[in-house]
Amino acid sequence: MRISIPVNHNFYAEAPIRESDLAESFGVKKAGDKKQLQQLFSSVYELKLGAKQLKKIRIFNFKRRRFEENEERLILKLYSTEILEKEKEYFVQTGLYAGVLFYKGCKINITTKYGDAFLKRMLNFVNDIYVDNEQIKAKRDETENQFLFIIAYLFIQSLEKAAVLGLPQQYKKHQERSHKVRGNIDFNEYLKRDIPFKGKLTSNFRERLYVQEIVDVLYLSLRKLEILFGREIHSRLLGLNQLLKQHYSGRYVSYETIQKAKVHQSINNPMYSGFKKVLDYAEIILLDKGLIPDNESERLATNGYLFDIAELYELYIEKLLSRGFPEWLVNGQEEIRIYQQQFYNRCMFPDIVMRHRANGKVVVFDAKFKKMEMKNGDVDRSDLHQIHSYSGYYRNNLIASGLIYPLSRPNEVVKAHSKSIYGNNENEVNFIVDGIYVSEAHSMKELIKNEQAFLSRIASVLNSN
Repeated sequence: MRISIPVNHNFYAEAPIRESDLAESFGVKKAGDKKQLQQLFSSVYELKLGAKQLKKIRIFNFKRRRFEENEERLILKLYSTEILEKEKEYFVQTGLYAGVLFYKGCKINITTKYGDAFLKRMLNFVNDIYVDNEQIKAKRDETENQFLFIIAYLFIQSLEKAAVLGLPQQYKKHQERSHKVRGNIDFNEYLKRDIPFKGKLTSNFRERLYVQEIVDVLYLSLRKLEILFGREIHSRLLGLNQLLKQHYSGRYVSYETIQKAKVHQSINNPMYSGFKKVLDYAEIILLDKGLIPDNESERLATNGYLFDIAELYELYIEKLLSRGFPEWLVNGQEEIRIYQQQFYNRCMFPDIVMRHRANGKVVVFDAKFKKMEMKNGDVDRSDLHQIHSYSGYYRNNLIASGLIYPLSRPNEVVKAHSKSIYGNNENEVNFIVDGIYVSEAHSMKELIKNEQAFLSRIASVLNSN
């Protein structure tokens, strides 16, 4: 049985599911699946960052993220409560991690909610990898498409960085009999075969060669990604792809070959250590590792793969602003140290801080990958207090601050802009709630158009000071 849930779903338990509607809510029709679905909620199941269950769950990050003290990082929570005799309400809550989880034999897909086009656009911006073809060739469900595409991005990003110093190489011993001497003469062979001397000598030499197992694994991973997503997926690695093709053995890799590549002594060399992560991603790509557990015990245990989508969105907004405003220096997760001489010292980490390169003026934003329909309840009280705390710290040079969301409505942004922080007209610091209008139906061209509209609104805020 499988169920799908979007990220940041029902975070405040505002949408309970009645027992009579439980199966319909998750598209479950079989009687056995309905019973299994109820068993999922038989006890409270809560998965948070740092929980013991995470030992078998792999979490992929897009950058080194720093959290504020006591910040809650919910991944998934399933529970039920009795409201009347013999009647229950069921609750499913998710945080900001998307991916695939297996729990009690059920496959739980946590989707990114806004569709493949927006996911691709964010990944494109994060590492300048542009994959604008709309067609996904792989015949898989939506979450697994997203899963594979994110893995593809991480594989290509890490391979590009690791290969800067070249592919892993090793020395191999060779023996050659010819008129020329390479390396050292093999005197045993000389005594056996070359007395009297006939013009040829046997010599032993060492030669640096690419590690065949690693070459084969990397080349076939790129080939599989090309089949699934098109040639554009590895457009930044064309030279490397040609090199791998040139040295490919022509044999398809087995599980044993992949394991040999992962533990090869060459990647213990600090120069090639970056390939450890690359080969982990390659294993997932080639074997679809993690999409289906290997045995019954694994299916019943909690395992899977998760991605920090909030982190991805934050990086996307950071890159978008950096490209849109080259006269501003844009920093992500800047560390603010407060009360360092007191016992109650703290560090805060605003998502995005923009500093004008000429006059030192400051803009501070928090990027929130949460629902935004321009309703009062869409802005969390804690988020609002947090951004105002950052604004207070930068107040001497601050000209604007705000919260940046993926927007569900396109034409109501103007009323979310205030000419003064706190809205009391006693200062000239703009405060905004804004973002990029995103819909599952949007194409890449529409998203780019909406990005430009967002940047134009930000520009008008910056130019008003």
